[in-house]
Amino acid sequence: METSTPPQAGIPIKQRLLARFTRAKAIVGPKWKDALAKSDPFFDTRTGEAYMRSVGQACSDPRRGDVDRIERVTVALEFVAGIPSRAIV
Repeated sequence: METSTPPQAGIPIKQRLLARFTRAKAIVGPKWKDALAKSDPFFDTRTGEAYMRSVGQACSDPRRGDVDRIERVTVALEFVAGIPSRAIV
């Protein structure tokens, strides 16, 4: 069975993820990277640090950052912020 979801008024998924990331980051606060590293061992590695840096840079320049990286960081940060998970649509 195939289901469809309504389009999000033409906003690309990358932009929607960055908006979710920004919201979660505001809830967690300025030490969001430390909180994420404490919560998830992946983010306490060089690769995890690179993911966080990449997403942080994508906030100021949306052309930067890989969507998969943005998703991984966003979902993990939403968990730390106490925001219930929801589908990436």
